[in-house]
Amino acid sequence: MTCVQTNNLFKIRLRWILLFTFIWLSGCAMTPRPMEVRSDIDALATTDAQNRRQFMILPGNKDTSEYDLQFIEFKNHVEKALIKRGFIKAASLQAGDVIVYLSYGIGEPQVHQYSYDVPVWTGYGYYPYYGRRYGYYPRMGMMYGVGGYAQRVESYTLYRRYLMLDAYDATAYLNKQTPQQLWKISVQSLGQSNDLRLTLPFMVTAMQPYIASNTGQIVSVDVDEFNPLLQEIRSHYPNTSPVLPGR
Repeated sequence: MTCVQTNNLFKIRLRWILLFTFIWLSGCAMTPRPMEVRSDIDALATTDAQNRRQFMILPGNKDTSEYDLQFIEFKNHVEKALIKRGFIKAASLQAGDVIVYLSYGIGEPQVHQYSYDVPVWTGYGYYPYYGRRYGYYPRMGMMYGVGGYAQRVESYTLYRRYLMLDAYDATAYLNKQTPQQLWKISVQSLGQSNDLRLTLPFMVTAMQPYIASNTGQIVSVDVDEFNPLLQEIRSHYPNTSPVLPGR
């Protein structure tokens, strides 16, 4: 086989390799990755926390009404998590023994920048070629290689989402006595989405096993969109949980 034939064969193989590489990369880029949210959970509880199970949820955010549509939606998510944890929804404040204040929100956006080097590929150049008449000499043709590097600067924005539950003794609250906190749990999540309606159900799912308990430290929990409890918590069917009759 001559050098010319060998060179042509090399070109053909290289083109096929580049074509298959492009197809493979395109397939990877088009395959959607499942959404996953990491939450950091910190929970505290008294020894009497497990004995108070009949709950009522009130707004913990300042100037938020219990009739606010967003609060109602988020309260519904939390109610499902509490019921899964063994709590019972009370029909009124007077019927319950624990009042849970629900707070939530998003912090200020955090803009981050980073730089990286990318190779600059060259497609043509001189390469050694053997000719019967002149021997070896440089010839212009297809050659692939790195001709240098260029720096790119990118930026991304992160948001800190938070969710808090503060549980107090209902009897002390109704009698206007000194508040008696039974348990509390706080959840924080850092990510690129500032859509709290999207991310809060993930955070509720992550905190569910730790409600009315003591974690002893911050616990990190990953929840993906295929989590069965998440699908139940963010479903829109009416809440059919047991309700205590009013007194």
